[in-house]
Amino acid sequence: MKRTLLKDWKTRLSYFLQNSSAPAKLKSSKKNKQQTFIKPSPEEALLWSEAFDELLASKYGLAAFRAFLKSEFCEENIEFWLACEDFKKTKSPQKLSSKARKIYTDFIEKEAPKEVRRKVQFSLDIRSTK
Repeated sequence: MKRTLLKDWKTRLSYFLQNSSAPAKLKSSKKNKQQTFIKPSPEEALLWSEAFDELLASKYGLAAFRAFLKSEFCEENIEFWLACEDFKKTKSPQKLSSKARKIYTDFIEKEAPKEVRRKVQFSLDIRSTK
């Protein structure tokens, strides 16, 4: 099931990249300003279909994927993942606490502005530790 879902996403992303005005300018989430990215070579884009991490490591790939998720009305998923990745890199206990709180209020809390889908048990476990 997971493999089929991943293959479906790859197909959709490939279609999006080929058939959209696959932007040389894509919105940056940080300041909502236009940023120019160098369009990837066909070889680099091909790597994306083989390794999702390659897509996420590329600024253009990440921006294209974000635009794709936005078109599918699920952009909050990549924002949640990026926030969690940033959290994992944080060393300061004070920053860890504030980032954890922000992740919870932005993505996990009931009626959060960017609430992500998750299993009910996950939410219950999180709320019980509060």
